[in-house]
Amino acid sequence: MSHSPFKVLFTLFAVVASLVFADRYFFDRKLTHIGPVLAKKPASYIFAKLESARFFLNGLANIRSLVSENEKFKKENLILVSRLADYENIKEESSFLKNAFKIASRFSNEIVYASIFSSQLGFDGYDVILTSGVESGANDNDIVITEDGVLVGKIKRSYDGFAHVLMVNDPDFSVTAKVLSSNTAGIAKGALDKGLYFDLIVQSDAIKEGDIVVSSGMDFFPPALIIGTVSYVETNETNLFKKVKIRPAMEDVKIGRVLVVKKSDRN
Repeated sequence: MSHSPFKVLFTLFAVVASLVFADRYFFDRKLTHIGPVLAKKPASYIFAKLESARFFLNGLANIRSLVSENEKFKKENLILVSRLADYENIKEESSFLKNAFKIASRFSNEIVYASIFSSQLGFDGYDVILTSGVESGANDNDIVITEDGVLVGKIKRSYDGFAHVLMVNDPDFSVTAKVLSSNTAGIAKGALDKGLYFDLIVQSDAIKEGDIVVSSGMDFFPPALIIGTVSYVETNETNLFKKVKIRPAMEDVKIGRVLVVKKSDRN
């Protein structure tokens, strides 16, 4: 079978180009050294180059192995993180139920366990949604508290599967309140970013910044729920009432799981 001179030259050029490329990128010696070495020890030269190629291929195999092991470690790490998250959740739930059991004994009313699904601050107050609704026994005007007895608010509207909460600092919220260990009493009303106003506190009433304010139980809210701390008192003898502000206690606690206390028959 005959070959044209053009095909022969093209084949030789391709072989030479391949040798140049291989020697430049895979072997550790220049192509100019091929001639003398091949003339003296062709077998040794070819064996050395094959060893270099084998080393290069082994390196690629090791890289693939490392990538595979790295993916394996990532999966194992995700499993460990998932187990840790599960442990933390069980730990938090256990602590919540322990405290909830203690405070539940204070109420003769039925208690419903719930969680905060979302909480967003808008122009007209907080928009808070519970994960429990009418199917769980959470109804309109039921009281929402933490396991530590901090007053969060009351259910504004309950639906199937969820409920909207009216927070203590909402302008539509109010509760009869008193200063702890004192006869000073009035009505705490929501005031958005200002917290709450403590209305009907006359000039002669004893009250100061730092006093703790709790529910008095003179309405359908249970007594002794923690509302907040007096943050501002303005005295002016020309006015009948003092101007008092309350910083909500709910701002100092992490609100996740909550208790819904069924409202009292007093309404």
